Amino acid sequence: MTEDALLNAVHAWQRGTLPRDTLISQLTALGRADAPRVTALISAMQAGAQLYGDAQGPAASGQAAESSTALWREELMSSRACTWGQAGMLVGPTVLILTDGRQGVVLGQQDTRVLNSSVSGSLMLLCQTIVLAEHALNERDMKQLQEQRLESASTSLSEIEPIG
Repeated sequence: MTEDALLNAVHAWQRGTLPRDTLISQLTALGRADAPRVTALISAMQAGAQLYGDAQGPAASGQAAESSTALWREELMSSRACTWGQAGMLVGPTVLILTDGRQGVVLGQQDTRVLNSSVSGSLMLLCQTIVLAEHALNERDMKQLQEQRLESASTSLSEIEPIG
């Protein structure tokens, strides 16, 4: 999938003409070699987007900041992650976050917000951590299933009576 096709898919989702799950499927279908496409998509999405820290204005109240922090915490704690080598995506309940560690965007249903480089780097580490933890759990589960299969096979074989 080309950068233009990815950009068109994001815009279609934000216009409401493409289901969110379809966009997520298109992005997760990309392989490790497609990391430059994701980086190009991030750069393209930054054009015309608002820097995230400015979304509430400079005089945001303490209560609004607490609410914003709680929303971010909930979004991140409910996220799934995907990485393509040097780029990553967090899929939260309401937003998609794309980052390459240096730059990043928060894609909402109606808007795109730019992340600063330090937040982008932290979110890339979060993506990698989630993916590594998932792989470790999957590997552990696979080992347990293999052991169970071996145990059940050896038990079943030991129950077969020899002829003669």
